Amino acid sequence: MKSGFVNIFGKPNAGKSTLLNALMGEKLAIVSHKVQTTRHRIKAILTDPDYQIVFSDTPGIIEPKYKLHEKMMQAVKGSLEDADVALLITDARENPEESNAIFTFLNLKAPALVILNKVDAVSEDDINKSTDFFKTQKYCKDVIVISALKKKGINELLAAILNLLPEGPAFY
Repeated sequence: MKSGFVNIFGKPNAGKSTLLNALMGEKLAIVSHKVQTTRHRIKAILTDPDYQIVFSDTPGIIEPKYKLHEKMMQAVKGSLEDADVALLITDARENPEESNAIFTFLNLKAPALVILNKVDAVSEDDINKSTDFFKTQKYCKDVIVISALKKKGINELLAAILNLLPEGPAFY
């Protein structure tokens, strides 16, 4: 059996909560266009006879300007410690170098998959450029192309996660 902790990181409104909902097959996390809707880690457990994944949706990564922001960034830092796999989600419509700066700053210990989200809103050429860019980064094990809202690419993402998860007993 494979089991482990998979934590989702990214900028505000990159689609972290939408991705968690798509992976779980139901609405567990609040989704809003308002920045910083997720203020604490939200955990969800996906159990199958062959695996158990404990997902953690984290607040969007920002430069803290207020006490609330500092608390939210502490939740992100705590998530770095217990991850077996990190999902680094980025909006395909944005410059990949912006997300890269954040992902590099995280200084991850866990293997990371870069999740190129909202690909239904960009050209194939843009997808290829971003994919090629992220594949050259040291932290990136693979790039998975998805549309979390339309649930496109979710099965491929789950397979990539399972490929990186360690063998172990179920936690719950």
